[in-house]
Amino acid sequence: MNYAIGLGRGYSLKALSRSINRPSITLAAIALALALGAMRLPFLQYLRPIGDFYIALLQICVMPFLLATIPLAVRSAMVSGSASGVIRSLVIWLLITVVVVAFASIIVTSVIFHFVSPDEHMIANIGALVGRSADSIDVEFAVDSARAIQAASGAEAGIFTIIPTNIFAALSSNDSVRVLVFAAIFGIGMVMTERESGRSIFGALQHIQAVCVRIFDWFGLLVPIGIVALIAPQVALLGSDAFVVLALFAYAFLAASLLLLLVVMLVTGILLRKSPGMVFAALLKPMMLGASTRNTLICIPVALETLKDDLKVKSEPCDLFIPIGFATIRFGTILYFIIATLFMGTLMGRAFSPIDLCLVAAFSVGASFATIGVTGLAALAPLAVVLRPFGLSYEVAVPLMIIIDPIANMIRVMLNVAINSTIPVLAVGREAKAPQMAQASP
Repeated sequence: MNYAIGLGRGYSLKALSRSINRPSITLAAIALALALGAMRLPFLQYLRPIGDFYIALLQICVMPFLLATIPLAVRSAMVSGSASGVIRSLVIWLLITVVVVAFASIIVTSVIFHFVSPDEHMIANIGALVGRSADSIDVEFAVDSARAIQAASGAEAGIFTIIPTNIFAALSSNDSVRVLVFAAIFGIGMVMTERESGRSIFGALQHIQAVCVRIFDWFGLLVPIGIVALIAPQVALLGSDAFVVLALFAYAFLAASLLLLLVVMLVTGILLRKSPGMVFAALLKPMMLGASTRNTLICIPVALETLKDDLKVKSEPCDLFIPIGFATIRFGTILYFIIATLFMGTLMGRAFSPIDLCLVAAFSVGASFATIGVTGLAALAPLAVVLRPFGLSYEVAVPLMIIIDPIANMIRVMLNVAINSTIPVLAVGREAKAPQMAQASP
């Protein structure tokens, strides 16, 4: 009896969370945040602590959720006869998706910059903007890419940056890569010892995973408040002047982002036999959570729930890919680095040959992996790897990118969530949709 009451309360909580996080309420919260930010009311800066507190709440269970989910996914892969084929398909589609995202970014940006080029007035305004931003940020730290990366990752380098020598330190510092490596190794060990001894703690891990999901449901009730508290102060701080001056970059970035999101909705809808509007409504919750918090990892539980419960995607490819993909694959950063490089080339009058464009794509993909676990100014340091081979000034690019980065970061996280969520669907193609349970006839 008590179990039934608790189960009913759990479902009522989930229903309430889903009701509060409907697309209409989410979009209304975003519109309210943008409107308040545009008015630049003084009290908006007092919302920042509320937004920071909301992010802190969401981060409570991210690492425990990963520690439970990764071993469960490893176990599913090792005991399933079809796992090797699913993993191979995931890897193939991941590589294809990376290539498509990189070259779509190049094509869209090149077309826009071909028809719209900066005039002398725009270049003069950009120069003045760089001067003003240099007075308000630590540009000396930002432009020293080696120093920024060292500050973010410590004295360790190379392969040692992913070895979990102290898992407790990795957990306390939210070092997602090391946590993932530890969870994968530990999961393999647990499966092998389970086979030998017959004893298992995977049931306990499933319970921990369910507890984390329940806590995320609690905090999901605060999503509209979190969106307003996180977005409105940032928009008010930046104002519209910066975006008017950087309109050329903003046009290319928004156009490429919208195109990729549209393709994601269409492809996912076709494979799942659902309308693109329904797919968008389902993915809007994890995307908006990512946009407001600017943290891809926080979206993992919500994305898994959306794919498996709302879109009815098979569990195996989702459990295998989503935690690892969200933690390591930065599609939004790839697009951002490509557009930033082509934008700087346009400002400096630097033409790119087809081979140059391929190299820009390759360097941007490689540099995106250097941003794993890095935030703030240090996350822009890998951009130097893309700019400097083409003789472009990283020292000029950083002040410009820092100005627009807080808003651009929201869109980058949305792209990370949306595109990574599509890969499990692509991996199993038309079989992506989980079979429905047949209902007993009355």
